[in-house]
Amino acid sequence: MPGKNPLAAVGSVRNFMNIVKEVNFDEIRERAETAPRILMIARTQEHAETAAELIFGNESDRYIEHRVGDRVERIDTARYDVVVVTDPDQTGLFDQAKTRAARDGVDNLFFLASDGPDAANRLRTEIVMTDPESAPAMGRWFVPFRAAAVHAIIDGASKANAKFALVSNIPSVVPLFGGFIAAGADLLVLTKNQIMMAYKLAAANDRDLSNQAGIVRELAPVVGVGFVWRSIAREATSFIPFMAGTIPKVAIAFAGTYTVGLAVDSYYRFGKKPTGEQMKAFREQAVKLAASIPLPGRAKAEAAEDAIEAGLRQSVEAGETQRIR
Repeated sequence: MPGKNPLAAVGSVRNFMNIVKEVNFDEIRERAETAPRILMIARTQEHAETAAELIFGNESDRYIEHRVGDRVERIDTARYDVVVVTDPDQTGLFDQAKTRAARDGVDNLFFLASDGPDAANRLRTEIVMTDPESAPAMGRWFVPFRAAAVHAIIDGASKANAKFALVSNIPSVVPLFGGFIAAGADLLVLTKNQIMMAYKLAAANDRDLSNQAGIVRELAPVVGVGFVWRSIAREATSFIPFMAGTIPKVAIAFAGTYTVGLAVDSYYRFGKKPTGEQMKAFREQAVKLAASIPLPGRAKAEAAEDAIEAGLRQSVEAGETQRIR
């Protein structure tokens, strides 16, 4: 373990790749490369086809089954990863399907409330946030899902690292304006979670997943390895009302991971490393979100929770049009 400089454990590409060797990507790859099983339920074939194209895209027919009519009780909803009901005439079809899903003991049923693009965006976000582990596959197989999938992956990894910082014994190193997470072993855990996040983002962006180490080696300069934590600590002092102990650690764990996620996603979208100005914008966005994380001792925790979720969802919806083009 490092002595004076805890970042030595992750501060070079060689050490970074040593961490990669300890990560098992096989389960992520297997699930991402398997087409999700999708079922559309509607009163008519026209309603089913229209809804499927709206939600999953116009090249998704071969991956989607349709069930038309009102004999929902005969459907085995447990056979599918996602079941969507569209019922624009509000005939009670969703309630029937809900009863069947409850009998099957599954939580994979979703309702398309209307036929507009906003409703489709909300539904895509709801689907991947209900089952974040499905996000890499949903983004990989259905292009319209990509923005929502990326959101779910980055959000999940950032919150996981924040929770780890909350419950672990990570010390804060405070030279003057501190808050930087610095304990060697614990920093390695945070970095491993970021590596897993990066691989999931590769999956969601339809990258070749066979060369696992190559993917992460390609991303090493994008992630910036250890420097992200230093940069986040400096950026955070402008936004976060630092208190002793928990808040700096949790906020920086969240913001550091979120920044890396945005940088990796940007790399896959545009095919080049983000500029310094872009990285600064990513850090500012991440730190502002981190400042809203509800923690013991912070007032209006529920309002803060709503604020951070609203900010994340708005970010997804704002990027939807650009991604689909």
